[in-house]
Amino acid sequence: MIVLGLLTYVGAIVGFAFVTLSLACGLYYLAELVEEYTVFTKRIIKITSLATAAAHVLLWLFDGLPFKRILFSLLCHAWYSQLLRTFPEIELASPAFIISCVLVVSDHFVWFFYFTDHYHTFVEIATFFGLIVWLVPFIYFISLSSNEYTLPTFDANAPRKKNSNLVKTIAGWLGAAKQAVLPETAGNKPF
Repeated sequence: MIVLGLLTYVGAIVGFAFVTLSLACGLYYLAELVEEYTVFTKRIIKITSLATAAAHVLLWLFDGLPFKRILFSLLCHAWYSQLLRTFPEIELASPAFIISCVLVVSDHFVWFFYFTDHYHTFVEIATFFGLIVWLVPFIYFISLSSNEYTLPTFDANAPRKKNSNLVKTIAGWLGAAKQAVLPETAGNKPF
């Protein structure tokens, strides 16, 4: 049973690698679709948000989920819709985006603590989190890449904005933090 045990570990590692690669390819494809069809994506986000809000109400009416938690989730989804005003250009440093990130984490923990106290099957909990808590924020997350690749509109009176995506913004923040912490020496001067 030594060889079979080793093969089991190798098989698990290979399977995990395939699942991870498939997920990455799927996310890349979805990001490409979002970049190509931004108007359609905005419509999908709007429809998904309305369907999620309706599902919240139905879960409260028919399944008896707590009203305060349902109301908090509905307020979170209403706040996420603030990002649609400027879609596909979502500023990562804007208060609306930062508050949305805080609300996603808060909404997750509100429901996590509920489900730790009330028994439901794993499938019910996974479905609830996947469709009710994470779906709309996940669509916004995928659509962050469309910010950089959309065609600019021309307005002579509008100030020019620098395009930036999630990776560039984080790299800029890290670079600014590094410059603030480390004094400039001959070793870390830019070329």
